[in-house]
Amino acid sequence: MKIIITESQYRFLVENTQEIDQILDKMGEIGYENLSFEEKQSLNDYSEHLKSGKKDEFKINLSQNEPEFDDKSGEKWSKKLADGSTFTFQFDYDEDDMEIKMLFGTVYWGGTEWVGCFVVDGDDQTLGMIDFVEDTGDFETYDSGNLSSKPQRQYKQLHGELGKLVPEVEYFVEEEIIPNFF
Repeated sequence: MKIIITESQYRFLVENTQEIDQILDKMGEIGYENLSFEEKQSLNDYSEHLKSGKKDEFKINLSQNEPEFDDKSGEKWSKKLADGSTFTFQFDYDEDDMEIKMLFGTVYWGGTEWVGCFVVDGDDQTLGMIDFVEDTGDFETYDSGNLSSKPQRQYKQLHGELGKLVPEVEYFVEEEIIPNFF
């Protein structure tokens, strides 16, 4: 079966679809989840444009706003340590506070999940502190207005549990994780 279309219909079909085709090819190679925010948004916009039935030309808008969340959310970095265990950090979000940056997420190590953050000196981009506690699934609050108020339960600290592995983990964080955020 042959379909005859007008020149304007042909232009409608091929205008700016080269960029969409490139994104689709990339998606076929690396998967949708590995596309950039802009690429995902372009595919979504193109889909909406096609659904709308508009006859005007589709144009990719590369000046769209970034999402409210960090596009690295969910990314993981792993390292096999000297003792044979695997240390994995899964990034959730970051916060800037004066001259420091805090990289929040979950560490998977020693058969345990640890929640917290890496505190990074923003000036020289070095690790200032490993601040993770064992994720027990329990939530506890305390009076932050009272300086002597402390949580009732004592949680295991990752830094203390790592022992002799601390320098190796610190090196891994400074060389493999931190550069992704500066």
